[in-house]
Amino acid sequence: MKLAVALVALSGLSAFSHADTLPFGAASAYNLVALGSTNGSGSVVLAGNISTSADITGRVAAANMVTAGTTIGSSLNSDPYGYAATFDLISNNGLNAGSTFNINSHGNVYAPGTNGSFNFNGGGHRVTSGGSGLDFEALRTTLTAETASLASLVPNGVNLGTNAPGVINPSFYVLKGTSNTLNVFNITAVQLADTNHPIDIEAPAGSTIIVNVSGTDATVGTGIYYNGHQNSGDSNANSNILFNFPDALTVTVHGQFNASMLAPYAFLSGNAQMGGTFIAAQIGQTGEVHNVEFTGNLTSIASTPEPGTFALLGTGALSIAGMVRRRKSAKE
Repeated sequence: MKLAVALVALSGLSAFSHADTLPFGAASAYNLVALGSTNGSGSVVLAGNISTSADITGRVAAANMVTAGTTIGSSLNSDPYGYAATFDLISNNGLNAGSTFNINSHGNVYAPGTNGSFNFNGGGHRVTSGGSGLDFEALRTTLTAETASLASLVPNGVNLGTNAPGVINPSFYVLKGTSNTLNVFNITAVQLADTNHPIDIEAPAGSTIIVNVSGTDATVGTGIYYNGHQNSGDSNANSNILFNFPDALTVTVHGQFNASMLAPYAFLSGNAQMGGTFIAAQIGQTGEVHNVEFTGNLTSIASTPEPGTFALLGTGALSIAGMVRRRKSAKE
């Protein structure tokens, strides 16, 4: 029985009393996570590589390989979940020959074999045996269930569209929420891709915001705004926003994207700066990625599991039993 994720989660649970502590299980501690994906027959669809060469200021974990050398860990925060990741980089199946990584954190890396090299600029060393501590298959199972659970939420926010009266940016595509705790929106991939009307989410500061995006191929056409402002870099002003892509097979980011993303079936790529927690099946070239961990409170969505259930699920945010949905024929 594969319990690596549960064991990793248990190692940091002694002081936890709320199920929102680890919204994505062990993946919560990482800036980029490539889970890999399989079809209904168990054949590999996306191997779980991360191939971006842009700077990544947080931690990185790939079910298969981090294939391109880059700089990692320049801005690790104080870890608001109380979870200390064992490794700041996980490349589960080693590295490409000639790839070089600058590790600017104080942590270790897991990369089997002898290919590739590291410049450890704050301490740390390379580990090549013993496993990474992450069971990516188990993590993929719980996160695909989580994306389905989030997608089933009934929206309580309103899509005002463009030219709505009384909003901050009437020329933008406005999503309006009034709850002080949780605001849920449904939008389409077409609306997200509009290059002429940036999305502005207008909702009380500090509330958890879930934006469910429908469609198998999604593109962020332009920047994401929150209460009229476009935040960037390591700013945590948008750390309460999660975009959920339950059906997407591709997600392309062409506009500045400061929000977290859950897209467990998708190939994520693009050319714009991103800031958040990004979880996908595979990750290609992106713009610079900033370490802004998702801090939304998902306990307002579902009942809190018992501590033992929380550890075994690996994702303490949701009660996910029975929520695994049939994938579209494109996934078969």
